[in-house]
Amino acid sequence: MPSPLKLFVAALGSFVLVAGLASPAAARPAKVVTPYITASSPHTLTVTWPKVSAATRYTVFIGSTPARAGRSNETRTSRGDRTTLKIRGLRKNARYCFTVRAVRGGQVGRRSEAICGHTLRRSLRKTDSKVSVATFNVCAAADNCRNWTTQREDAIVRRILDANADVVAVQEITGKADKLAQRLRSHGYAHYTQRERKLDEAIYYRTSALEMGIESRPVDSCEVEPYAGVEDTSTWRFPRHLDAATQQWYEFRTSGWVTEQAVCRTRQIAVEQEGRIGSPTGATAAWAALRVKKTGKRYVFVSAHLTFGPTKAAGRLRGRETKQLISGAKAVAGDAPIIFLGDFNSYRGATDDPPRREMARQGWIDTFENSTTYTRPYVSSSNGWGSQVRTPSRWGGHIDRIFIRPSMGASNWKIVAKVNKRRYVGTRASDHNLVRVTIHLP
Repeated sequence: MPSPLKLFVAALGSFVLVAGLASPAAARPAKVVTPYITASSPHTLTVTWPKVSAATRYTVFIGSTPARAGRSNETRTSRGDRTTLKIRGLRKNARYCFTVRAVRGGQVGRRSEAICGHTLRRSLRKTDSKVSVATFNVCAAADNCRNWTTQREDAIVRRILDANADVVAVQEITGKADKLAQRLRSHGYAHYTQRERKLDEAIYYRTSALEMGIESRPVDSCEVEPYAGVEDTSTWRFPRHLDAATQQWYEFRTSGWVTEQAVCRTRQIAVEQEGRIGSPTGATAAWAALRVKKTGKRYVFVSAHLTFGPTKAAGRLRGRETKQLISGAKAVAGDAPIIFLGDFNSYRGATDDPPRREMARQGWIDTFENSTTYTRPYVSSSNGWGSQVRTPSRWGGHIDRIFIRPSMGASNWKIVAKVNKRRYVGTRASDHNLVRVTIHLP
């Protein structure tokens, strides 16, 4: 028979075990880290979140705003270790916000920060014509830029090739545009503009998929012209002669008889459709009209860089610059659809986002909010040269953006970066990450 001491120790151990299992503090699961939208359709949004250790299920709360998602009673449930849930039965072209809570037994964790997304306006068709585009601020020349080394240049080229995009819009390429063009030429890319220009932005395009748009422009030119009549000029007297048929005076020069006065004519010349868009406040952009070889349709691509600044005044300035950018692009595009790419120095998760508001007011939408699928949406497009991945809540910290018309569609939005367990690896190409998306063209 066990001694009284052993019985007491065994009873005490059982009490501690039971108390530990019943303790709410010990059983409560951790808070879910910020979730993200990873796919969308007209009536569904797919929400994905990081795993919480030992969670037996997850509850996803749905609301029309971040605040409502934080207190909503409308829920969906994901069981076991599944950390992705497709939310069905949603309205098309509508905004939805989600929070996620981990559950273990009878205990629940705190709700995550909200993530918001939009259902699509329409389903994408397999027959849609497509063009893949990318935007990349390479930080070649600015106060916060690191030296342009061979290693950095190699990393920039690798990111562009990894993106595998048909059109690449580059910002802060000052002084390095031609060098980058030389590196990309062997991979099938052409540079849109003339070599001798000083560029802050540039556009590169894959020649197998696109070609420069060409327009015929009238040009007035005045020059002396050789005699083209039927008279025998050997009988003409030097140094001047009046042609009776045309009443034109000719004079003799080393090359023969030419018009005494220059003749002015209007000629049509072929000109590549490309150029610059300026701003009184310093924002700049490059544009190029490119024709899709498969369809023959022409589109204008704009690589833009708006003014940096964390203040509300700087935000309002970017709103004005966006208005100027759109006006300048419309002036050169004619009837061609415009696609805006670049570093807008503003993101949806900020308290104020004037560039997006101005774009929306004039009929352009951000592809980050309108893509069917996403890769690494949690990786901010701005890395600030840090080693840790930035993951801003709610909307993502993507200041590098691509805007399209609602008549277009988007798929495969992604951040192209070397990441392992939310840390950057290898040589840092820039303080920005490359953003890439496939655009479905009308």
